[in-house]
Amino acid sequence: MNTTRIGVAGCGYWGKNLVRVMAELGALEVVCDADPEVARQMSERHECRSATWQDMIHDPGIDAVVIAAPAALHRTLAVEAVQAGKHIFVEKPLALTLGDADAIVDAAAEAKRVCMVGHLLQYHPMFEALRQLVDGGDLGRLRYVYSNRLNLGKVRREEDSLWSFAPHDISMILALVGEEPSKVTATGHSFLRADVADTTTTSLEFPSGVAGHIFVSWLHPFKEQRLIVVGDKAM
Repeated sequence: MNTTRIGVAGCGYWGKNLVRVMAELGALEVVCDADPEVARQMSERHECRSATWQDMIHDPGIDAVVIAAPAALHRTLAVEAVQAGKHIFVEKPLALTLGDADAIVDAAAEAKRVCMVGHLLQYHPMFEALRQLVDGGDLGRLRYVYSNRLNLGKVRREEDSLWSFAPHDISMILALVGEEPSKVTATGHSFLRADVADTTTTSLEFPSGVAGHIFVSWLHPFKEQRLIVVGDKAM
């Protein structure tokens, strides 16, 4: 039986899925949302409490907080939560700037709290099997990793398609290659809003010679999620 008691902040587009999963795990204690009525409806559906953000993070009965708020709010909420003594799970992207990400990581380290980011594909059975193939040498020496993550929507107004889509692919490529890139080049194009890129391409070069390529877009006529891994023995 799960003894961890979790609160979820944000019951919207993706947050509602995290609420459901935490309830299925038997860990859900409380939910909150910027719209109290949404939080109330979610609490009734999953038979838990609803509360304000401040009440949630200062509740001594809550061990950890899942943050599924807009990415622009992640730094503020994450830092407040760890300083209140809560472990945190932050939906990707962790933050929209390196400075904000560092602030979250530093605050969690200082408070001795766990900070986990929602890179759910790291735990997908197919990716775990792929990682075993790479680690076991079945593909030979890794040469090239190519990723497409394309869809029509959901269009964001704060983070661009790189921040919204590509964290999944970056996390998988880094896990497969096992090292940090020595060079990263990213370009984007804005068609719907002048300040938000709808389509981006990213190239990664690694010290070992492995190359990575990521193409993401929410302006694509059909959905495609594809990860290609090429070694010198198999692909």
